[in-house]
Amino acid sequence: NRIFFEETSLVARPALSFQECKDRCMTRLEHLGITVTKVEEEEFCYIPMGGPLPAKDQRVIGFGGAAAMVHPSTGYHLCRAMMGAGEVAKVIREELEEKNWNPDRAAARAYNAIWSPTTIAQRNFAVFGGEFLMKQNVVGLRGFFDGFFKLPLGLWGGFLAGWPGLPNNENHETWWARLVFGLTFVSKLPVSVAVDMLGSIATYSISEGVPLPQSVTPLLGLPDGYEYREKKSSIGDVAAKHEARRMIMESTVEEVVPVDFEEKTAA
Repeated sequence: NRIFFEETSLVARPALSFQECKDRCMTRLEHLGITVTKVEEEEFCYIPMGGPLPAKDQRVIGFGGAAAMVHPSTGYHLCRAMMGAGEVAKVIREELEEKNWNPDRAAARAYNAIWSPTTIAQRNFAVFGGEFLMKQNVVGLRGFFDGFFKLPLGLWGGFLAGWPGLPNNENHETWWARLVFGLTFVSKLPVSVAVDMLGSIATYSISEGVPLPQSVTPLLGLPDGYEYREKKSSIGDVAAKHEARRMIMESTVEEVVPVDFEEKTAA
């Protein structure tokens, strides 16, 4: 007499509200003839998909969702994070063991372990998939998934996870493998959805530039990764920085630190 029921939005921009999901859930339960007598627990989950990669030249190392590791088409995350954690930890440890270790180089090596040029290219291919799904109506979504699951298991299974080291990723980790996957997928789609996808590929490539064509052809090379590039020893107005530092060192600390607003005591 206990049931777990989940209502979800596959992908949307802007995201579907939690209240809308809850209302849909209750409507669907009513339609199925299920009477809810007691709610023991409610779970609300928001999964960011797609979006920009981490900013380069930063020392703060994000990981998991903070490093955009969520699959931009499927929302898969945990298996990708677990697979990537070991290599990130390895390169950080190696850098910190260096005699002249460098925090900038440590961060760059960590991000490059997550987002190498080949992994970025694979992600760019998947980002298009998420964008295409967002523009589909119910008929288009049904046609999309009907064709998707007609693919061999190794093709659709590898796309769902889509991360180096995970099963069947060899079907997606090179430009040639992605091209074969894409052409095979289009051949499985209903005609209307296939035509829409081909048109979307053209318009997306025009609006977004090289990421998608770069992911399925060797002609445009690979995306830039996070390889460490030594920074200049002096950046900005050095004289002004030295003057500010000197003035701070020469200043006296006030006993009462000024604040923007004073707390009002109750009358």
